[in-house]
Amino acid sequence: MKSGCQVADQIGEMEIMGNIIPHLWYKNITFSSGKAHFVANTLLADIVYWYRPTMIRDDSGMIVGARTKFKGDRLQKSYLAFADTYGFTKRQVKDAIDFLVEHQLLIREFRTISSSSLILNNVMYVQPVAGNVKRVMEERCNVSELASICPPITPERTTSSLSVDGLSLQEEGAPRVEEGTYTESTSKNSSENQEQHQQRAAECPMTFFKDNGFGRMGTYIQEKINSWCDSLSESLVVEAMKRAVEQGKLYWSYVDAILVKWEQLKVRDVKDARTKEFQGMVEKHSKRNVRSGTRKPVRTEMLPDWFTRESEDVQEIRDEEFEAEKAKLMEELKAYRQRGIGVEM
Repeated sequence: MKSGCQVADQIGEMEIMGNIIPHLWYKNITFSSGKAHFVANTLLADIVYWYRPTMIRDDSGMIVGARTKFKGDRLQKSYLAFADTYGFTKRQVKDAIDFLVEHQLLIREFRTISSSSLILNNVMYVQPVAGNVKRVMEERCNVSELASICPPITPERTTSSLSVDGLSLQEEGAPRVEEGTYTESTSKNSSENQEQHQQRAAECPMTFFKDNGFGRMGTYIQEKINSWCDSLSESLVVEAMKRAVEQGKLYWSYVDAILVKWEQLKVRDVKDARTKEFQGMVEKHSKRNVRSGTRKPVRTEMLPDWFTRESEDVQEIRDEEFEAEKAKLMEELKAYRQRGIGVEM
């Protein structure tokens, strides 16, 4: 059946596969400022695509069943795999996954996968929360208003029966564990993990920026922070913000200038930054002392002999003229006396 539009008919003949992003997601899945979170939308659409079942048909074309596009009970995909697919950075992907998990649209789980010859720790698995995904797809319901309807997260476990082909190694942001099972089996472990989570949240550059009065964080500032986190590290970005807070300069340009200087000095971590800054202060102080202790002497010139002789001759001429003038005046005075004018000595 033709529509009457050649281009529309040609598009209709295409078998388009892949992600579909509902329009309401751009209004519902947003930052606190109200702007759409494009990275989170893209990743959620990708994950939902993988969870859309593939229909199984018989020889006549009738649907006889359905299966998942992935093996296992959940989709396994790493931050790097998402980043390579869509051209995002690993930091952008991790922040977007954190956002989706925090707003109850996604379940993230880290597992330890083992086989007869290999053990992989902290392999990431993701699963969408179908109820909340449906709500943001069909209603004007912002992620900040979502009710928590997520099932409890299953603790990480060791699975020996699963294939390890194509799985990624240690992923960024996953808890580091050694060989064996990572389980939270006691209240002590639970409290320690909670403290570690709070500490990581306090050291998060985005959180530190908002909590310490640097102002509103737009998309541009967020991208700049992510870029510096990739170039240096999160801890160095937070340390630069701490310097700005201590100096009372709560604006991004000051933080950015500190990070540029550290990048030029090839700073590796916070300790290295403090060491190199201390060395720079010592060198600056030493140079100042050297400059003050080595002032140039005042240059003095010796007068030539002819100048001294000439000065003495001039003085002798002046002395002779003075004596002649004095003798002349004495003669005149003596003449007045002889005339009896009454001039007294």
